[in-house]
Amino acid sequence: MPIEGEWARADVFRVLRDVCAKDNLDWPHIAETYKFDLALLDDPQGIVSIPAWHGVFEYAAERLGNDAIMFDLFNNVEIGCFSIFDYLFACAPTLREACQAWAKFMPIRTNAYELTFKETETGAYVEWPILHGRGEWRQNMFARIGWATQQIELALDMAVPPILIEIAAAEPESQSNFQRKYQGRLKFGAAANRISFPKTLLGQPLRRNDPNLYAIIMNSATSELNHFGQFESPLSRIANEVAASLTQGATTLPAIANKLGMSQRAVQRLLEKEGTSFRKLNEEIRRSAAERYLKSTDMPMKEIAYLLGFSELSTFSRAVKSWFGVSPRKVRDMSGFRQWQRQSLSAPPPDADNGQTNTVLEPDVRMSAFEE
Repeated sequence: MPIEGEWARADVFRVLRDVCAKDNLDWPHIAETYKFDLALLDDPQGIVSIPAWHGVFEYAAERLGNDAIMFDLFNNVEIGCFSIFDYLFACAPTLREACQAWAKFMPIRTNAYELTFKETETGAYVEWPILHGRGEWRQNMFARIGWATQQIELALDMAVPPILIEIAAAEPESQSNFQRKYQGRLKFGAAANRISFPKTLLGQPLRRNDPNLYAIIMNSATSELNHFGQFESPLSRIANEVAASLTQGATTLPAIANKLGMSQRAVQRLLEKEGTSFRKLNEEIRRSAAERYLKSTDMPMKEIAYLLGFSELSTFSRAVKSWFGVSPRKVRDMSGFRQWQRQSLSAPPPDADNGQTNTVLEPDVRMSAFEE
């Protein structure tokens, strides 16, 4: 098992393969295209790179001709498909402890990001970060939301629990049963990828909890955490810090190294080992974020420039033209931009995010809607 770079567990491809068994997806071709060993799908400890983890979902959705299908496919998978991680949630004592377990044990699923669980005055939310510069992640996120929501439905024994789902990507052109089920509680073009809960649900006992069984589950998860948790990706730490620092205009090497508690040379050496440099990483994250803001939002150009850390609109415009060959306005107006930017299906799509962001209310304000 490779232990360098950003990875995610390969079993998600096995689940995708199995739920699409009748659709004749060419998995040998997919594995060759996205550069992973097909045998990893059935390896309990198999992992794949993050670009492959994202790209395969985009490829599959396009081959299936339905850009909303991942919601339904993963909202209907059986509990246990993702081994111990499923049972950490399903068998927890309460919803609060289930979410805490997700956050604590996310390193057994991927080293590319951390899952956030945060309580507010009126409720709580779990949040998946946006991975700028690691390829188009939209379909992968739809799958994760579909799966996570099903976990919540089954744990609470509710067909449609009173949750709020926010996705920082454009609404799909197709319609899924999942979208219809959560109509009015599903928001696209949000500022983050979140599922929010009213406070009244957090302490609710979950129907599958058994103290003795859960102790066994926690021991098994801890064993996996000791195994997978050692494979931290320095690139993830650096990239995520750069993305978080964009609006502060503090994405210089000295500033990022200081935030990470590392020397500048140490950061440079880590990036060199990953085949990149700080300048290239910073540029790719900005380019990826710019594409996400421009392609499907009407956010003012000045605001986008600010969010990307540009002090002048003219500097932002020159950067966009160097990245895409056209002005920011042309990128926004180009109706076929997404297809124009993507490579053919026979090769992996370029590293580009493909979502949408608008300003939304803070979590504690949004949650008040549940208590009215």
